[in-house]
Amino acid sequence: MAAKITLEELLKRNSAVAETHKAPLTLAQMAERGLAVTKTLVLSCADPRADPSYYLNLAPGEAVIYRNAGGQVRPLFNDILALDYLLQFEQVIIVHHTDCGTLAFTSDQVRGVLKERDPAAAAAADVDHGHFCGIGDIEQSVVDDLRLLKNSGLVREGMKGGVKGFLLDIETGKLKAVEAN
Repeated sequence: MAAKITLEELLKRNSAVAETHKAPLTLAQMAERGLAVTKTLVLSCADPRADPSYYLNLAPGEAVIYRNAGGQVRPLFNDILALDYLLQFEQVIIVHHTDCGTLAFTSDQVRGVLKERDPAAAAAADVDHGHFCGIGDIEQSVVDDLRLLKNSGLVREGMKGGVKGFLLDIETGKLKAVEAN
């Protein structure tokens, strides 16, 4: 596991990258030249042990990658719909992983802490109706996400057929397909 990294180190690395950076084409330039943009969306957990660029061996630009706590679809649903409007995804790959930190807490526990921290702000943010990604069963959470995308009338039919779910074993690095019946 990597050691703690400082902002100063990250900015130093960025300066080194910027010295040889080549700007990518704009979306308009790509369209003018008839170049395809990626049609693949990967939804994965923010856990640094489960980096989709690593476990899928992705090159820059091969996929749009969204990461959040638990790799869950619900908090990203509006973003997925907006990007699909623009990019017309053909593949949506949902990946949750073993030993996920979201197995260690529930939404109710997070709500309780938020209400204790600042009751007025918690009420204004309507945390009682928020989902805070606590997962009880990691494989079932993939099934739930598959069903959310495949059963929503807001999701484009052309995207629904390409929605697939997986469970990443962080011990082996292997993906196991998960089906939603």
